[in-house]
Amino acid sequence: MSELDDDPRFLAARAAFAAHHAADPRTIERDGVTTTVSLDYHARVESWLVRLEPAAAVPVRLAALAQHVRRWEVPRSSAPAGLAGYKRWRSELARRQADIAEAELVRIGYDDATVQRVADLLVKKHLRSDPDVQLLEDAVCLRFLADELGTFAEGRADEDVVAIIRKTWAKMSARGHAAALALAPTLPPHAAALVTRALTPPAGAPDTRTRD
Repeated sequence: MSELDDDPRFLAARAAFAAHHAADPRTIERDGVTTTVSLDYHARVESWLVRLEPAAAVPVRLAALAQHVRRWEVPRSSAPAGLAGYKRWRSELARRQADIAEAELVRIGYDDATVQRVADLLVKKHLRSDPDVQLLEDAVCLRFLADELGTFAEGRADEDVVAIIRKTWAKMSARGHAAALALAPTLPPHAAALVTRALTPPAGAPDTRTRD
């Protein structure tokens, strides 16, 4: 049992964010139980984060609870098409999520430094140089590979899916890479084949699969 299981503020934060996630109108069935997409998503992200780092710091644990909070309210279609529109949508979403998290954490009684740290984590400030931001990103990427890649690949050209896997891989650390490689054999056959294809370097090229 984690010491956070006895921390009243952390338990209050978990309950507050769970209430947001429970309001998601989208549903999913997991192991015979119907839940909301957001509750399922956050449970899986938190699970991966704790698996990667059981002693993760409080702010990154809180950020995992708030990652993508109420994202369903701002669909991709609300922003212009194209890469610039996508980047703007992602940036504005991250800031909105950080604002929601800040309000909840202040209400619960977290100190200013913790609240600001969680906000920085949610906007992925200093990704690649901040270990906690990288830990959260690894957990998010592993959740995608484990839970979404199979259905994501359906109806898409293999080349497009391979490109997405490579982009996901590039955002992960060596620790995340190791977890992803261990995960790959458990994926649906077609998804596993695409992961293998994405991570196999061209003939004569150096193998960079374990490089940060």
